[in-house]
Amino acid sequence: MERDPQAHWLETETALHYARAAVRVGVWASERTLIERYFTKNHRILELGCGGGRVALGLLRSGYSDLVASDFSPIMVSLARAVLADHDASWEKTVEQQDATALSYPDASFDRAIFAFNGLMCLPSRAHRLAALRSIHRVLKPGGIFLFTASDREKGANAAYWAKEARPGDVIPGDRWHESDTSPVFIHSSTEQETREELSATGFAVIECPLSTEVAADGPLVREFAGETRFFVARKA
Repeated sequence: MERDPQAHWLETETALHYARAAVRVGVWASERTLIERYFTKNHRILELGCGGGRVALGLLRSGYSDLVASDFSPIMVSLARAVLADHDASWEKTVEQQDATALSYPDASFDRAIFAFNGLMCLPSRAHRLAALRSIHRVLKPGGIFLFTASDREKGANAAYWAKEARPGDVIPGDRWHESDTSPVFIHSSTEQETREELSATGFAVIECPLSTEVAADGPLVREFAGETRFFVARKA
């Protein structure tokens, strides 16, 4: 039976896992470094795939108040609202249900966008990733910046796995289902060149794309939660 890539994100147990991470893990040191480098407190920020509210909570607590956090999953939206409201009742209205591949916001609505912890790579195909990139590009202002991460299959902690993995001819390189604490989850591991090409095709110019370990030394909770990943900082051309 064919698996549904969205099913994992619609489960209560998955949402609870990410809600706990919002408080327990928080914003990574590497994320914070790049956010502080490219985001200011005056920017209007859109978060995609907010999950349990981990990044939104960290941003709001750090004074980034002009924020819209979004997720396609109703259960994620519900729990993220609860996590934020537990800290400040007014923050509950920060979270909205949105499909990253078809955002409903007007053109040029945001100065910055962030899609944390490989969220873009959890979309079920290259076509979906391109649709999301075009949608994010549309709602960013000219010169707006998009920050996200992607699991790298050529460098970093996952390189050895992908180097020895035998792939059937009909399986797209980088596509993988893996076990989680709840249910199997789909994720695509890209190469730097592959993601650069997708960004270029959708109107973005890459500013930098370091591995997380090259940005900052994340703590043990982050390493356990997220491992190593590659950041992309891209500007709307």
